[in-house]
Amino acid sequence: MKRIGLILLVVILVLPAVAQKQKEIQLDEVKVQAAKVVNKADGKLFLPSDAQKQSSTNGYSLLGKLSLPDIRVDVVMHTIKTLNNKGEVQLRLNGALASKEDLLALDPKCIRNIDFIDNPGVRYGEGIAYVINIRTSRGNSGYTLGSELTNSVTTWDGDHTVYARLNHKNSELGLVYDFSYWDFNGNRNKEYADYLLNDGTHYKISREDQQTRNRKFCNNIELKYNLADSASYVFQATLSGDFSHDPSSFNNRRIIDGTRNYEVMALDRGKSFSPVLDLYLYHQLARHQSVTANITGTSISTRKHDFNNEGSDYEYHIAGHTWSLMSEAVYENRLKPFSLSFGLQHLVKYTRNVYSGDVESVNYMHNSNLYLFGELKGNIKSIGYVAGLGASDARYSQGTYHYHFWMFRPKATLTYTILKPLSLRYSLEVYQHTSLVAMISDTKIRQNSMEWTVGNPNIEPNRVIKHQVMLACTLPRLTSQLDMEYRVNTNCNMASYTRTADDQFYYTQKNQHSIDLFFIRNSSTYDILPEKLSVSVNGGIFRFFNHGDNYRHYLTTYSYGGSIQAYLGKWTFTFNADNGWKFMEGETLDRQGSATYLTCSYHLGNCDISLYWQHPFEKDPEVNYSELENENIRKKMTMRGSDYGNGLTIGFSWKLNRGHKYRDIQKKLKNSDTQTGIL
Repeated sequence: MKRIGLILLVVILVLPAVAQKQKEIQLDEVKVQAAKVVNKADGKLFLPSDAQKQSSTNGYSLLGKLSLPDIRVDVVMHTIKTLNNKGEVQLRLNGALASKEDLLALDPKCIRNIDFIDNPGVRYGEGIAYVINIRTSRGNSGYTLGSELTNSVTTWDGDHTVYARLNHKNSELGLVYDFSYWDFNGNRNKEYADYLLNDGTHYKISREDQQTRNRKFCNNIELKYNLADSASYVFQATLSGDFSHDPSSFNNRRIIDGTRNYEVMALDRGKSFSPVLDLYLYHQLARHQSVTANITGTSISTRKHDFNNEGSDYEYHIAGHTWSLMSEAVYENRLKPFSLSFGLQHLVKYTRNVYSGDVESVNYMHNSNLYLFGELKGNIKSIGYVAGLGASDARYSQGTYHYHFWMFRPKATLTYTILKPLSLRYSLEVYQHTSLVAMISDTKIRQNSMEWTVGNPNIEPNRVIKHQVMLACTLPRLTSQLDMEYRVNTNCNMASYTRTADDQFYYTQKNQHSIDLFFIRNSSTYDILPEKLSVSVNGGIFRFFNHGDNYRHYLTTYSYGGSIQAYLGKWTFTFNADNGWKFMEGETLDRQGSATYLTCSYHLGNCDISLYWQHPFEKDPEVNYSELENENIRKKMTMRGSDYGNGLTIGFSWKLNRGHKYRDIQKKLKNSDTQTGIL
């Protein structure tokens, strides 16, 4: 298998060298005859074809057909993830952060283009590896009614969205309701653990699920009002509410430790409610100048109950409350040959989590963050450049712990057009990483009879230095991109395990030496028959370096995958496959399971019927495999999910539109807060 993978990788790496005769690029008022992908200083601009739009039912469906580099779009589960663990994927709709409901209610026929930013500037904050900004048009007058219904026929899993939008002159009123649920009983975890005790002996134990149930019900409703004059201003007010409920999830687990063979149980239940009010304003000051402002208020109320009886009964409750206010303002001046932008972001947040039962802890956390940034972007002949600087004033306090950090984020990017279809890009970035709020609490929670998770209030932000080189080739029928990256995380938050005098093992995070990463990767797409048949392939080599206080771990991995898309009139067929993602961070090696999807859809009038087949011919696919390589703990953990094997999901989409004139809406900002601070 490795030999085949290496051969495939070599083919992928030489694919950009395939010569093609360049075709004349012509622009028309209605139809774009240019290449479907345009290289930019910070990424690529995708121009979806009419065939791709016509055969798509929502935003996820269209993104899944574009073969975005390093991105896995799951059109069934409505998720978008990276294949290389570089960071988060940020979704935006006309510049504003987009939710799952926004993409489900999106009409693909209204999409003008998709800005795929694989080199986000200082404007987007930390932890963002990719930004996908979908630009659309909307009707001057008329209405849109629709529904997006997906339901699995092989397990209990569904996602149902209904929406309505009414446009009249400068106003738009929208209502979206989404209900999703899952009730899985086919997930099985198997774990083998070897604990080195204080007396030098080994305690070996296996934990294997016998019966499991994982279920959740989610409701989301969103009311949105938009007042816009595309030449002058945009005002939008959005009120939304999220309610999720887990009535009871459990697993019965068999324990074998050499002398005993018995069963234990773990169960949890919980619910949360989060109302959000978002106000947005965009105003055009002059021909090239604009100001954008956004303010978002969020409240999160959480109730959670956990129980397990491995070793002894252990039960606790959590009552959590979070309130936050996020604000942002950006000034832009689009001059020639460059544009200039300045802005600030401000967060004020209060968290109160009360643990009761076998966990007695009260966490009061106050944190604030002021982020200032400036960015310059432009072109000089065949050279494009982006230069920016961000600075954060971060403060937080918890009980007697008080912290204040200044963090800086400079970033510079140069793009050189070697030939008309060939460009070279280099990027240097320095930024600071901050741990999740939950890990800086002082709470301690038992995971099983031997292990505990412990927060560490003394965690400090760490510096990350990232070098990127990208070579891109864009021809009318071929797009290919070769990426190289070297990332250095110094004094970063890494796993730390300690053994107590009574042979208990504590997991926490603390600042240690470094986690470094180097990789080289290629993604290529070729149109065998334009507008009819295309194929995409990708592959890469990754090298991980983990330098802890008392350990050194290294790993080399290979990733590869591909997709085939066929558009045959009202029929669309798509096949996607990849070998998953394998990485090592700290002392844990993790391997996500490989993925295979087949999609078939049929368009009939205002309706679309789709069939998704995931993990075909696999009865019990491996979802995840991981190993812990600590000097005192050795573990091998495997998760399989029969709910995903040979999974069939039927999708039905119905959409009714009235109104034919369209105008552009360019929203720039929108913020959200989902961190509860619960460990």
